[in-house]
Amino acid sequence: MKHCKKLFALLAAALLCMALTLPAGAAAPLVRDECGIFDADTLADLEEEAESASDGHGVDVYFLVVDSIGDADQREYAKNYYISNGLGYGDEQSGILFLLAVGSRKYVTITYGGGVTAFTDYRIEQQEDEIVPLLSDEEWEDAADTYIEMCGEALDYYADHGEPIDIDNDRGWDGRAVFLWRGETI
Repeated sequence: MKHCKKLFALLAAALLCMALTLPAGAAAPLVRDECGIFDADTLADLEEEAESASDGHGVDVYFLVVDSIGDADQREYAKNYYISNGLGYGDEQSGILFLLAVGSRKYVTITYGGGVTAFTDYRIEQQEDEIVPLLSDEEWEDAADTYIEMCGEALDYYADHGEPIDIDNDRGWDGRAVFLWRGETI
């Protein structure tokens, strides 16, 4: 019995040492390309941008690319993916996710936790208005880059002003007029 306690203590100490040597920032990727539209360098660049946009805001910015979701509702698919993969920042799993299903030409933006507060429907529509034409032209990298940049801008605004970008305080995106419409297929 005495040897079992020593062996258990030694084993516990070894496991603790191994856990402490793991990298602290080994978080799940924010940019997820499950159908291979991005090369490795592009994926790494987009991941770095998404990390930068998310950093310090308590809301993770995700861009998810899948081949197809078949006949599934894109909002339900994105929500189930988000939850089943344990995405989001902190206990509330705060985040925003843009889902692009390349094969079925469907897309949707969902928010979760603190992402619901930081992103209004107005801002989400505004972001989609900017990226959907890029997706229609199969400019995948530009679409992802624009989405991540606009999310970062919205999170910075929220942090600086204590309120999300909305119709009554919008500074505009690149000085262009904003036309509201909401489509969910490209």
